[in-house]
Amino acid sequence: MVWYGFRIKAILISLVIGLICLFGGQWLYNKYGYQQSLQQVLERQPQVAEFKTEEQGDRLAIKVRLKSAGNLMVTYQQLEGALDNALGKRSFVLELMDNRDASLEEAYYRSQFALYQALAQGSFEEMEAEINRQAGAVGATARVYIDGDNVYLALIKGDRFLAKVIPRNPPQEVTGGVGPYA
Repeated sequence: MVWYGFRIKAILISLVIGLICLFGGQWLYNKYGYQQSLQQVLERQPQVAEFKTEEQGDRLAIKVRLKSAGNLMVTYQQLEGALDNALGKRSFVLELMDNRDASLEEAYYRSQFALYQALAQGSFEEMEAEINRQAGAVGATARVYIDGDNVYLALIKGDRFLAKVIPRNPPQEVTGGVGPYA
């Protein structure tokens, strides 16, 4: 079939082959480009119980369930470094999953006021004392770690634990405003 000098059948076949190559290449890249190396890296980490990944726009969200709280700062830094090596320039977000219960969530909720005050004012000793007090009120123990990037909080009660990583300097988003400087 010819239409204005174009062979429609050849064009359609070429289009289908092009789409197969495009989507097939993307699938191969996802399967063997980074997912396989990501899986190998995470399976070698002793503190990882399970993990899952999902695309979030141009970033990859990696959700990791920990076996135990341990030293949360060291665990997080090791995971982040291993993922950074495995993914290269690909942007990712590391999210930790835990096995919390309602009492640990309550202790965290009551502690976050002191936590965010410490982030704003630098009163980390007062923050630690308040977190320990709130954890003790529910029969848990608290472990707080701080580095230049994050505050790491682990609340532990028996075989349950809550793990939170709070950025010390969250990224600031620029939004439009009003006035002479907007």
